[in-house]
Amino acid sequence: MTLRRFDGRAVLVTGAASGIGRAVALRIAAEGGRLILADRNSDGVAETATSIEQLGGSAACLRYDALSDDETAAMVDAAISVYGGLDAVLNIAGVYHRSHFEALAPADWRRILTINLDSAFLIAQRALPALAGSGGNIVNTASIAGLDGLAYAAPYAAAKAGIVGLTKSLAAEFAHRGVRCNVVCPGRVITAIATSVQPVADARPDLLSRPPRLLGMEQGARPEDLAGAYAFLASDDARFVSGAELVVDGAVQVG
Repeated sequence: MTLRRFDGRAVLVTGAASGIGRAVALRIAAEGGRLILADRNSDGVAETATSIEQLGGSAACLRYDALSDDETAAMVDAAISVYGGLDAVLNIAGVYHRSHFEALAPADWRRILTINLDSAFLIAQRALPALAGSGGNIVNTASIAGLDGLAYAAPYAAAKAGIVGLTKSLAAEFAHRGVRCNVVCPGRVITAIATSVQPVADARPDLLSRPPRLLGMEQGARPEDLAGAYAFLASDDARFVSGAELVVDGAVQVG
């Protein structure tokens, strides 16, 4: 039986042009959701929208640059106006950066924090009144790097740790208004961003991230392998789940 957990529900997915965001948008659409797709890559979100329409769904496309507070705020306002409200916000947009910490430029630190953390703060702040009105929820995206740290990726790990703290704080503050907030913490995922990252010169192999242990997935998960985790947290199946970290890492952290 096909799940229809999002029939008639308006769901904003950021980072929907590719990777995890695209996979999640397709999963939500397959379950009946009305999608608002947001990304800096206009062509990419258009392709995702076309795929959703081929499934018989509907999707609106919005462009925004997460480095711009004004564009981010305007994107959320536009998303609310598409269907007259919001039932869920799935913050998936993000960037990754590697370098030796001593060589890290302050501008790169600020860029990674702005895109991965500050934009999530602003999206949540702007969307919360609409979510409180609908009894909706937020699903943020962190990383196991935000739980354990990650050599050669200090700004990324710091931002993702901030996402975990932001999520738990919102869950505590807005529970009495009926808004749930949860966070997915992926391990290694095979995306265009991950495969395009250049190796760090003179990096110590023993400090690099640990591979997944799950048989057949030692190289990492596909974006589609994470889509169900987001759909669960955003759906009424998780109606009693708020403030949770859902680790999806192929058994990296255990044992």
